[in-house]
Amino acid sequence: MLAFAALFSFAQPLLSAPKVILNGDAGITTFGFAYLSQIFAMQIRKWPNGLAIQVFTLPSKNELHREFVISRLHIQAHQLDRIWNRMLFTGTGKAPAVVNSQAEMIEMIQSTPGAIGYTSADYPTGNIVILGDKEQ
Repeated sequence: MLAFAALFSFAQPLLSAPKVILNGDAGITTFGFAYLSQIFAMQIRKWPNGLAIQVFTLPSKNELHREFVISRLHIQAHQLDRIWNRMLFTGTGKAPAVVNSQAEMIEMIQSTPGAIGYTSADYPTGNIVILGDKEQ
């Protein structure tokens, strides 16, 4: 019984991993974590339909942001910050737009064509497209 409880406690974060949300104009609803990682690393800048990708994140110190980066991108938040900073300092790219709350995230995703972001697994998203994973 103790072993089951320990196993369940480790599996719990995987069951409630933050969900990835998209503006419906992106024209895509399923892709794997490698593609998602490239989007959030600002390496892929357009959706397959040619629409520019607009990435939205919560502040780097936000616990949900850290959980998203670890569970969905499979890196640490400081590593993602380094990627963004390197692009800014070398002039090869820009960092994503930062929003201050999940409510603001939903608002920006709904109103920005090509937008992508995330919310907690249980946060209501209305009619926003929720990404389905091909792989984890």
